[in-house]
Formats: sequence, C-alpha cells, structure tokens
Amino acid sequence: MVQGNSEFWAKARRAQNELVEQFLNHPDVSLIDIGYSPEGNQNSGEIVLRIHVRDRWMKAKLEERITFPSQIEGIPVIVIPGEYEFE
Repeated sequence: MVQGNSEFWAKARRAQNELVEQFLNHPDVSLIDIGYSPEGNQNSGEIVLRIHVRDRWMKAKLEERITFPSQIEGIPVIVIPGEYEFE
C-alpha cells in the first residue's frame, strides 16, 4: 500500500488508536505516534507506529518488560527510547 494515500493514513491512525487504547496508560510508555523509522532500524525511512518507552523499560530485563506487537494492520511497530514530560 502506498504510504502517501489517504487509505494508508486512515489505516495507520486506526492502528495507532489501537495501540493507544492498549498501552498508553502503562507506566513504561510515554508516547505512541506515527512517523518514520529512525535511521539504523531495519525499516529505516518507512512509516511505522512508534512506541516511545521510558528509560526503566530499556534497562529492565527482557522477562520484566511489557511486550508489544510487531505490527498492527500490516504496519510495523517499533519501540524507541523517549522520556517525555509536560513542562
């Protein structure tokens, strides 16, 4: 599916909303958005769903971390560090 068309973006927003409903209230999650995959990721340059996680998730043992789906509606989900707070 072409990332520039409205059908793709409608699907991406639905998928983002699904992730928000499931994970945004988790204490290790700081933000869920749609954007480009960061450089160095295997999907670099592709539009993906991004789950921004707090430092404690990054430092936790694998068995202690909440797990996230690898894709929703065919759109890859990636996890990136991001500790955000209101100013």
